[in-house]
Amino acid sequence: MKKVVEMEDDDWGQVIDGVTCRAEEYERTVQYHESGITDGDILEVKDAREAKNIAEHYREIIRKIRGQFGNG
Repeated sequence: MKKVVEMEDDDWGQVIDGVTCRAEEYERTVQYHESGITDGDILEVKDAREAKNIAEHYREIIRKIRGQFGNG
């Protein structure tokens, strides 16, 4: 089910920034699970695959939002 949300462009920028930060946290978590090394906090997940899937989902959300603005 799709929803329509109307916000100012600056607000959408804030949403993208927040989702980007979350994607980066999951990407760091992938790095940790694959190498045992990280440069920041990691999130609680089952394994690298789960973290990667979540990170990819966040990146897809970002692409969809940017696509709505013609800069995806």
